[in-house]
Amino acid sequence: MTSNRFLLTLSGIQLALFVPLAWWAHRHPHSAVELTMTHRLQKKRSPFWRMAIRALSTLAGEAMLLNVLVVPTAIIFWKRRLRLEAAMTLGISWTSALVRTVIKQAVNRPRPSPLLVHMSRHKKTKSFPSGHVTSCVDFWGWLVALNILLMRGHSPQRMALLGLPSVFVVLVGPSRIYLGEHWATDVVGGYLFGGGWLALFLQLYLVLRENSVLAGPLSDSELFVMEMR
Repeated sequence: MTSNRFLLTLSGIQLALFVPLAWWAHRHPHSAVELTMTHRLQKKRSPFWRMAIRALSTLAGEAMLLNVLVVPTAIIFWKRRLRLEAAMTLGISWTSALVRTVIKQAVNRPRPSPLLVHMSRHKKTKSFPSGHVTSCVDFWGWLVALNILLMRGHSPQRMALLGLPSVFVVLVGPSRIYLGEHWATDVVGGYLFGGGWLALFLQLYLVLRENSVLAGPLSDSELFVMEMR
């Protein structure tokens, strides 16, 4: 199976799993099982933990922050003559945010109630899927994928570019439950939708790169690798 077909299949599986989960979230605004999971995760509560996890959640997946951060990130890619990568960086984050907003309104699941769980702050926006998780997977996951595709070797810079975003992606989900701002299925939905969207954009990126779309006189990927050596 080619990489393009693999990515398309991976995207299809994740989005196919997302649909029944969205239906379930719509039918079950407050689940007893998820409430128990949240209570167990919130057992260890202190001002330090709340502050640390809030900071992690914000840096990893705050949708507004990441939707702004994509602009300087795209500019850096463009200046390195990675024009396709710059355009795709903007495209994956902004289209994901747009589609996610529509889904949130369609599912119409309320946020966890402060009467049921500990909450750091109350939000009036809809809960499914988690915007932090989706934004984190699509922005940081996209950067990890580009790192793997464009860079070689085991330099400290490359390890940092792989390690930190990966930690963000893994921890952002539990942080949203701990802070009482999402149910577990909101988080799972965020991972499924974000992962499906990421795989879809990676397939599109590989197809466009094979056809030299937005490519410079030399291969942009080759130029980037040469600069990083």
